[in-house]
Amino acid sequence: MAATIKDVAREAGVAVCTVSFAVNGSAHVAEATKKRIFDAIEKLNYRPNQSARGLVTKKTNNIGLVVEDTVDGLENTILLDVVKGLGEATGDNNYDLLLSFQKPSTNKLADHLLDVYRKQSADGLILMGAAINQPYGELIKNRFPFVLLGRPAMPGVCHSVNADNEQGAYEAVKYLIGKGHRRIALITPCSLEVDASLDRYNGYRQAMEELGGGFDERLVEIGSFEEDSGYTETEKLLNGVERPTAIIAGRDVIASRVVEKAQELGYKVPEDLAVIGFDNTAVSQLARPSITSIELPMRQMGLEAAKLLMQLIDGEIRFDDIQTIVLPCTVIEREST
Repeated sequence: MAATIKDVAREAGVAVCTVSFAVNGSAHVAEATKKRIFDAIEKLNYRPNQSARGLVTKKTNNIGLVVEDTVDGLENTILLDVVKGLGEATGDNNYDLLLSFQKPSTNKLADHLLDVYRKQSADGLILMGAAINQPYGELIKNRFPFVLLGRPAMPGVCHSVNADNEQGAYEAVKYLIGKGHRRIALITPCSLEVDASLDRYNGYRQAMEELGGGFDERLVEIGSFEEDSGYTETEKLLNGVERPTAIIAGRDVIASRVVEKAQELGYKVPEDLAVIGFDNTAVSQLARPSITSIELPMRQMGLEAAKLLMQLIDGEIRFDDIQTIVLPCTVIEREST
């Protein structure tokens, strides 16, 4: 039978409330007394009831990760890498991680976030995959701790951790220009309403203007989360008047379809067409030829987001002292270039 707080009090020779004060840190307890209490806890293998502790401390020791299920990564290692980073930080600080998947409905997600706030089922939230126009104003209004894993709609609106997608796309163009390419096309990962997609588009455009001799809108196709995204866009680009010699795909899964369609049309990769993907997932490693990809530091993003959120929860950072963390991306070279 599991030990109770009464058993600990009896073993340590103190009142039950003194054990509670020592465990929760809600009142001063003499060091000698505290040592007897914690020795008793260890001896009896006592585990405080988290729900009961929450009534005293007003904390659940839960952190929620809310993910829109349009996020590319639910079928590969992106989300897993984020969770690994979150787990490193939360595990070391006695927090549990709650995971919630939400459909990409503005109202539904907004209602869900407010429900977490009202029920106080978590001490704070990490939001992953929210679109640029996604409302989280109510969380800000109620000063509920949360960190956006991505880019906020406007600078300074909320705490955030993000990969530098603009820099990643810029580096992709720079890398291809270094390989001798000038006609470089882009297939975006999805609609430009999503922050990562818009940032990759902007980084590509800036690099083409500064390094590639000019930006040509005809070399840009908008991708999507549909299963066949990449096939039609590649065929259109390769059948154009001046076909590209390289294509940057906004996601690895799209890049794999670029390779497949190019080979179907009789082009060799990388001899006739160089291909770069984004995210450096297992798809890029398993494709044949393997695909050069832009790696996002997803584990580090998860780690930094959790650390930032816990600092917010514990009051080490003021809610209005907005922290913005942006981490660089890296080109991982493989056979497709």
